[in-house]
Amino acid sequence: MAGDDPPALRARPLETVMRLRTRAFLLGFGLVSVGLIADLSGQPLQAIPWDLTALDWLFVLSVTVFVAYVLVPLIANPSLTMTYWAELTENRLAMASLAYLVFLFLAGTLGPLIIGFQPSELLRGFQPPVLTTVPASVPPSCVGPVVDAACHGSLQHPLGTNGQGQDMLQMVIAGSRVALEVAFVASMLMVPIGTGVGIVAGFRGGLVDQLLMRYVDVQSVIPAFLVYLVLIFVFGRSLFLVVVVFGLFSWGGVARLVRSEVLQRREAPYVQAARTAGAGRLYIIRRVLLPNISSTILTEVTRKASFLILIEAALAFMELSESGTGSWGELISDGMGQFFPMTWWISTVPVVALTLTVVAFSVLGDALRDVLDPAR
Repeated sequence: MAGDDPPALRARPLETVMRLRTRAFLLGFGLVSVGLIADLSGQPLQAIPWDLTALDWLFVLSVTVFVAYVLVPLIANPSLTMTYWAELTENRLAMASLAYLVFLFLAGTLGPLIIGFQPSELLRGFQPPVLTTVPASVPPSCVGPVVDAACHGSLQHPLGTNGQGQDMLQMVIAGSRVALEVAFVASMLMVPIGTGVGIVAGFRGGLVDQLLMRYVDVQSVIPAFLVYLVLIFVFGRSLFLVVVVFGLFSWGGVARLVRSEVLQRREAPYVQAARTAGAGRLYIIRRVLLPNISSTILTEVTRKASFLILIEAALAFMELSESGTGSWGELISDGMGQFFPMTWWISTVPVVALTLTVVAFSVLGDALRDVLDPAR
């Protein structure tokens, strides 16, 4: 019966999809490698107006992986994609979350290209958001009208400015780039490691399974936060260190989830059929099991992304992360300083952005779990 087929085999031939995504990854990886070599050799990249850091290059590579292994298979399977899309559109909250995250991605990647670095203009400091007021004595010079000793917000700065006179809307857009880098790069580290460990443990079973899962248990006892606190005394505070530590020490949940999925599927009829046909272990893992647990991995990534963004914001708020990155946590911390709570918007604006982002990832993850559930 058609309903007994694994979900990944109901549409376009799997071999074709795998070839397309492999080619897309190799092409993207080649372009990133050429750009990185040019950057390391001191050749200027005319299309990019700022110096790319190691974390920026990892972000570009992680986006390449996302495009190759998520977007390309969706494009290669238009009929299956449209089926998923039709079900997703029935959930209005999920669609709103998806629209917000797409906007966040575009703002985080293209926003810094457009707005560039925001210089300090102390005379424009503490400007209130539009439709709000602050005592005229708070800002050094009121950009908007002054009525009854109150400085009114102006459309020049619709979300107000911070103490350095930097526009809060532009600062929040710049901070979204940090959030995206943390989510994408750390996920790129967590997903391959957790998926590999979970598949091997679930498929092999026995002693291998016990050893791998005991290691996951031991690693879970050592919080990534504690490891990071130790390492900052050696390497100093850096956003790169945050991403690497939490990426390498937070994959245990992914491994357990993947192992559970493999244990449920390794005796499925389509896996037994592959064994009967003479398929080897590697073939079954790559061509049968992995494609059919990819939906589970994708939904788990959306949940991990919100966790990582919250962790980075918390570290920045406590001044345990690299300063000067424009992180939302850093903006919140700055807003809790001078003239608070009169200058409430300096901390409130990034809090709202952070909350919306975390909620959007969570809602979209739950919706994807329902839409991509192979048991439905």
